[in-house]
Amino acid sequence: MASNYYSAQIKQCIGLGARNQSRHVKMIHGNIIRTLLHPETFLYNNIVHAYAVVRSSTYARRVFDGIPQPNLFSWNNLLLAYSKSGHLSEMERTFEKLPDRDGVTWNVLIEGYSLSGLVGSAVKAYNTMMKDFSSNLTRVTLMTMLKLSSSNGHVSLGRQIHGQVIKLGFDSYLLVGSPLLDMYAKVGFISDAKKVFYGLDDRNTVMYNSLMGGLLACGMIEDALQLFRGMQKDSVSWSAMIKGLVQNGLEKEAIECFREMKIEGLKMDQYPFGSVLPACGGLGAINEGKQIHACIIRTNLQDHIYVGSALIDMYCKCKLLHCAKTVFDRMKQKNVVSWTAMVVGYGQTGRAEEAVKIFLDMQRNGIDPDHYTLGQAVSACANIASLEEGSQFHGKAITSGLIHYVTVSNSLVTLYGKCGDIDDSTRLFNEMNVRDEVSWTAMVSAYAQFGRAIEAIQLFDKMVQHGLKPDGVTLTGVISACSRAGLVEKGQRYFELMINEYGIVPSNGHYSCMIDLFSRSGRLEEAMCFINKMPFPPDAIGWTTLLSACRNKCNLEIGKWAAESLIELDPHHPAGYTLLSSIYASKGKWDCVAQLRRGMKEKNVRKEPGQSWIKWKGKLHSFSADDESNPYSDQIYAKLEELNEKIIGNGYKPDTSFVHHDVEEAVKIKMLNYHSERLAIAFGLIFVPSGLPIRVGKNLRVCVDCHNATKHISSVTGREILVRDAVRFHRFKDGTCSCGDFW
Repeated sequence: MASNYYSAQIKQCIGLGARNQSRHVKMIHGNIIRTLLHPETFLYNNIVHAYAVVRSSTYARRVFDGIPQPNLFSWNNLLLAYSKSGHLSEMERTFEKLPDRDGVTWNVLIEGYSLSGLVGSAVKAYNTMMKDFSSNLTRVTLMTMLKLSSSNGHVSLGRQIHGQVIKLGFDSYLLVGSPLLDMYAKVGFISDAKKVFYGLDDRNTVMYNSLMGGLLACGMIEDALQLFRGMQKDSVSWSAMIKGLVQNGLEKEAIECFREMKIEGLKMDQYPFGSVLPACGGLGAINEGKQIHACIIRTNLQDHIYVGSALIDMYCKCKLLHCAKTVFDRMKQKNVVSWTAMVVGYGQTGRAEEAVKIFLDMQRNGIDPDHYTLGQAVSACANIASLEEGSQFHGKAITSGLIHYVTVSNSLVTLYGKCGDIDDSTRLFNEMNVRDEVSWTAMVSAYAQFGRAIEAIQLFDKMVQHGLKPDGVTLTGVISACSRAGLVEKGQRYFELMINEYGIVPSNGHYSCMIDLFSRSGRLEEAMCFINKMPFPPDAIGWTTLLSACRNKCNLEIGKWAAESLIELDPHHPAGYTLLSSIYASKGKWDCVAQLRRGMKEKNVRKEPGQSWIKWKGKLHSFSADDESNPYSDQIYAKLEELNEKIIGNGYKPDTSFVHHDVEEAVKIKMLNYHSERLAIAFGLIFVPSGLPIRVGKNLRVCVDCHNATKHISSVTGREILVRDAVRFHRFKDGTCSCGDFW
């Protein structure tokens, strides 16, 4: 009687999936030891099985060793303990010691290999069984092999097993048909999945869900909806439909589906919430998101990791980072998904420095990043051109082995490209064993931003030769490369290829690249003609690009047209006023300059102040023009005076044509001397050791005079100076710039 009581307790503990299962099993085991002197073998077997389920192979072995006369059930349960805990060498040794084997024995062995991802070993064991012990084959064996084929995408193996299923007459069994259907659905073989589905006499909800999931994954929305409407639905069905609609870009329909589920009165678990929240985030539907959040609180699921992570992601995508942080801080348990949601959220909303801090906090809390999290952290460093932290994360990628993931390697290629270290970017790209479209695009963009147009074009052509199809981002990179090198005809050819060969509909970004292509080369009339032929007017970036070129070429007529168009599009965009003002100033039309400034004041339009920065010893030092707020200002200004004397002696002549003030020439020259980038460069010359390059960032385009001055500074100091402005990278060395004075 006592043995039956304890067996029932063990089965109940495991069957209910109770929390802390291992602790409960040990408590029951302890009670058995205290109350039963000689437990029966079947009770021993149940204890070994329980420890196997909770993946405690050590305790399973101890109990097994205490069985006076272990039978085949005892051996199979011990084998299961090693199988589930991943101790494959012990599993294999135990398998060899077995005095007898049945179908369960082989199933456990095959499943052990399958759980550890050793497809080849699982197939070898299956083939051995089929050859020498085919009488041990069961439906469970076939189900295990089909699940293995499904989870690893091995269609050919799955088809072989399917053939054996039919040959052995198991094709009408639900236990085999369900994983067979699931396999075909997951790999996108929908016609085969349908044949299996409609070939079965009995179909359960799991099978309906599998077929529906496959249809949604293949974008067959109408077929999936038709199946969904006619089936007996459970919570999994609704969650799968909501998730599938989101994945197909039908966020509104997903939210409506969630509402219908609520009306049906089904009990809500974590899955529907986790499926619908990405729809709210994708639409920026914060009101719906907050309503769902309230529903989550009412159902007491706010502490669930899956739901909490989805809430964080939703609030981040709606740009309500304070709400995301509140949810995060209140979570009792956090895993890598929760932390990743915060890193991604902050990184993708322009708060990259905080994203990096969150990543570091995550590690301090003992959470190891996965490849996606690390890739996002590196991307955050790339967005703020933080080579210092990015290099540390590179080291983490190497020591953890995550460097072999293409997502991590891609982000590192981008990091070094955006930080101006084009040589390391190229080296990493060449060392990658596997490259996808993102890898090639990252390298093309890096070459383009660094002004190495020929390499960008050659790499693009090589990408196409490798059979990879470029996307819109890749084409933006290669057209930008042509633009920055003055290769107008080549850029036009790539634009035509994009439309005619690759079937990509040009976006505003592509049209802005083409405007830049013509404008940079001084072909302003062609740029104007191109704009007039566009299917829609340029955005602010397109008009600003043309207007900036008009300022550089002092073309008042086209510049005025571009400025008026920009002001009409966005009356509060400062570029329409400041760039046109610059053209007027270059022509001495000070009355027009004054009129534009009055217009800015009346409309409360403010020009974005120029800012430059340099990072040293983990601290970011920012400068604006004539800035004296830095604690080392005296040293910086003294260094500038010293540099000014040296570069004048080296042939530097100040260019005051872009000083927009009606003042004396001497005053204009003095104003040029204290531009923000020069203050940052002086700081670097004082503090950055001579063996290292000086890295400066700037939020606006480097002016002509500062560009010229920096070339001379690199010459007289013998230092390499990297300046990343709003347009591109400039590498100043030995009196020359990587852009070839074409920017």
